[in-house]
Amino acid sequence: MYRTIVIALDGSEGSDRALPVAAEYARRDGARMVVAHVRTHALETAIENKLRGQVAELQADGIDSSLIIKNGLDGAEADVIAAVAADAEADLIVVAGRGRGPFTGAVLGSVTQRLLPIASCPVLVVPGSHVADAAGSNTATAARA
Repeated sequence: MYRTIVIALDGSEGSDRALPVAAEYARRDGARMVVAHVRTHALETAIENKLRGQVAELQADGIDSSLIIKNGLDGAEADVIAAVAADAEADLIVVAGRGRGPFTGAVLGSVTQRLLPIASCPVLVVPGSHVADAAGSNTATAARA
């Protein structure tokens, strides 16, 4: 049973697919959700407004949720997400398999690959649409750091 779930969102289609998975865990367990976003560019107004809307929808659905936006450097997003999860005393981190970054791994995004060995709790990886379509489903893969 999870008490606090951190979900890393970057405004991508992949993170949009991960959000309902995290919300279902939060709803099931009555967990608090912390939506984490790492701002790597000076202006990310559209993404941040989208994330605020997503958090408002979670709250309207009765899920205790908040948004944390942290500044970070390109390539350091995983460190920031791990720190947010540690500060929130998270029991679970949910991430999309691939996000919006230009350099991604074959299945896991580069941020996810860097997050797995440094996370202080389990990481649930939700496949992106291309993985789900190829596999014929949208099942999540759990990994323990």
